[in-house]
Amino acid sequence: MESLSPAQPPAASEARCPAHPQKAVLGACTRCGTFFCEYDRETVDGKDYCDTCAEHPDVDYLEAFRLKYWGKRDAWTWLVGLGALFNLAVGAILLANELMNEDLGNTGLLLGMLSLVGGVVGVCFWVGMPFARLALCFVPIVSLIVSGFTSGAEAVGRGIWPIIITLSIYNNTRNKLFFKEEVSREALQKAWHLYHNNTVARAGFMLSFLALLIGVLAPISLLCSIIGLMRVNPTATPPVGRKGQAIAGIVISSVSLVGWGAFFGATLLKILLR
Repeated sequence: MESLSPAQPPAASEARCPAHPQKAVLGACTRCGTFFCEYDRETVDGKDYCDTCAEHPDVDYLEAFRLKYWGKRDAWTWLVGLGALFNLAVGAILLANELMNEDLGNTGLLLGMLSLVGGVVGVCFWVGMPFARLALCFVPIVSLIVSGFTSGAEAVGRGIWPIIITLSIYNNTRNKLFFKEEVSREALQKAWHLYHNNTVARAGFMLSFLALLIGVLAPISLLCSIIGLMRVNPTATPPVGRKGQAIAGIVISSVSLVGWGAFFGATLLKILLR
């Protein structure tokens, strides 16, 4: 009597998906190892995951970043809101001044109405009305045109900067997320890198420049830069970068620490030798 051979695992082409037995297995999840088929496979940044793991923040960190700021006001929105209150106040004062003096000059009325309109647009922007994103860009353009007629070329030169700022706000990824507009993964990647990627290293790098002027900040910036360098891991999910900034922060902080230490040491020595 022939002995039975041990059971052999089915060939890859014969393996069936645990969740969908009618479908063949296409691979295993990078995170948990669960087999998946075409129905539950999700590809994130070139890696295959099961649909459950693909929803984890540590896997699709860009989607987690998007959801975190979806519909949330950013710094630009608050700044525009404060500017709106200022414009409303200025517009009301200008119009009231014209009416009280019974001098309904075209310039005063025009500037007052323009300030009120700008204030209303700013309030709509702060509230999150979609039309206000584009309308905000036209406010400084109209203001520039009016200034050109009323104040001359000098005012036109000053009016260029508000246009540049409003265009920057319009193209800002964080501001687009507040208005619940879809943005590309490339834009999300840049925004995530700016706001979330190794913030300790970024803080150390920025503080290191201040430490050149304020010596007491040198130890803090040096510590932050060292911690930031230790956290660098480009193969992690999400990746941790800013290695260059961490190294630069360590170098600048060390120079500041040595320089200020020498300065205070020399000052102390002079005092003792008197």
